[in-house]
Amino acid sequence: MWVLRRSKRPSAEQAARRLIILKHVTIHAMATPPRDMLKQLFASWSKSEQDKFQRDDVEIAKDYQARMRALGLWQDVSPEERAFLATTMLTMTEDQQINMLWRVEATQVLMWALGLIPALPAYDTPASHDALKQIPWQEQEVGALIKSARLLPDAEIDRARGLAELWHWRSRTRQLIEEGRALDPDPVMKQAGLKTFDDIVRFTVKQSEKGLFEVIDEDFAAFGKAYRDLSAEEWSTIHSITFERHFALNWLCGYAPGHRWDETPTDT
Repeated sequence: MWVLRRSKRPSAEQAARRLIILKHVTIHAMATPPRDMLKQLFASWSKSEQDKFQRDDVEIAKDYQARMRALGLWQDVSPEERAFLATTMLTMTEDQQINMLWRVEATQVLMWALGLIPALPAYDTPASHDALKQIPWQEQEVGALIKSARLLPDAEIDRARGLAELWHWRSRTRQLIEEGRALDPDPVMKQAGLKTFDDIVRFTVKQSEKGLFEVIDEDFAAFGKAYRDLSAEEWSTIHSITFERHFALNWLCGYAPGHRWDETPTDT
């Protein structure tokens, strides 16, 4: 079992600053066309059109960085985020774009923790990018949000973190099953009838707090079925949602060394 070391939690102001950064990062990813589409479009343009697009593209990337500095947030932008904000629509990789698009899930967690939304949706419900509209953009409104920021009680955030970790554990357990890994149970586990990973899943579900999550066939319920019955695409969606929520909640609970966003652990 992993034992995470917790330090002092980020303050409400730090959480609000991080929220604004995540909005800009996610918008940068959203504003960039899919890689294949952009490649085809770019190839169809004339040389002068390509040159103009490249010049404008560089200026757009510079604008994102300039906004972070103007808002006084640049020092809080993580190394990974700085590298991403330095990319243009042409230089951004597919992995960078996909990873930062999924950051909307972490953004939603911070919105909830700061009281901007009433609750987090079920784990089979992806966050809507429209939610970003609730996060201020203008400098004066951003400053007001940071100044007035308040976090939910620690116990409420801790409970959400525990649930996210449990869902993440379920995802990793399925991964072990998909990889064909066999459980090597000790005598105590054998005596308890725990011989496979699926046995452990069923046991964990039975031992979990009643009402903590919906259950189908002694398994986590998602998309109206048992987790073990999810398609590869459904599982991929659940995994991405789960990872981002676990990541953001671990950061909020003080598990990132020095509150360094990129170094937030997600061990289960």
